[in-house]
Amino acid sequence: MDKSIARMITLLARKSQGYIGHALSKYNLSSAEQPFFMALQHYEGVTQEDLTALVCVDKAATARAVKSLEEKGFLVRLQDTQDRRQNRIYPTDAAKQLADAVHRELLHFNDLLTEGIEPSTLELVYHALQKMDSNFPSIAEKKSRTGKRGGL
Repeated sequence: MDKSIARMITLLARKSQGYIGHALSKYNLSSAEQPFFMALQHYEGVTQEDLTALVCVDKAATARAVKSLEEKGFLVRLQDTQDRRQNRIYPTDAAKQLADAVHRELLHFNDLLTEGIEPSTLELVYHALQKMDSNFPSIAEKKSRTGKRGGL
């Protein structure tokens, strides 16, 4: 197949980031902060390490997003009562009040993006993307065996 699925996914991701960033700017949220903001709505009290795994980014990106969201008043870090070395991260009341509106924006974008595509086709695309995601562990393993450098 001479059509690159990976390139198309990359292009869609970049365009999506731009749209989401613009749509969420009225809530004082960036597209980079959005996945952390939404994860905290579902996983209150996670550690920063847990948040990194949930959002699938590196620790530095998580640290930047957490710091920014904390400065904006969308989250608080509280010391873990069991392990004083850990902080637990919680959404603030302000974040909870915005959560539904942000979620609606994301759903609206999804509707716009998938407009005109049959539900059965969307189901196939979704399952194909899930399969691609499930291929990552074997890709990472192959990469580590060959000693190649790069992003995984």
